[in-house]
Amino acid sequence: PDETGGQLYTRLKFQAALSLNKFITKALADELEFTPQDESQVNFAPTLKREDGYLDFKNENFKDLKNKVRALAPWPGTYCLNEDKRVKVFSIEKDSSQLSPGETKIIDKKILVGAKDTALRLVEIQLEGKKKSFDKDIVNGLKKDFKIN
Repeated sequence: PDETGGQLYTRLKFQAALSLNKFITKALADELEFTPQDESQVNFAPTLKREDGYLDFKNENFKDLKNKVRALAPWPGTYCLNEDKRVKVFSIEKDSSQLSPGETKIIDKKILVGAKDTALRLVEIQLEGKKKSFDKDIVNGLKKDFKIN
């Protein structure tokens, strides 16, 4: 349930290599079975863009936000904005605080944001021009309030 898109890619890459070996063996032995594709089951997957990773805390619930963070890791990644500067978000978790959607607070050195249905903690983030860190470490170095716009 916590697997990221990058982890899934790696797992499937190894599975594909094993399957390719089986396929080649069957092809050489002329033992392939062909199954026509069911056209009614075809889906279109658009190319991901960097903008697809924007986290809209005011209009998305925690489950959708968590799944977006997992699905878009490592590329294009997810982000929010702090004073028009990009903040990359690597992990979030649910919090019991009471915050309205989009409201940001720092409580006990945790960066909390209100989502559509609950509050959440930005656990691991990266401020623009800085290295990836946990929220508690970033809060220690903040010189002013941290607000998500």
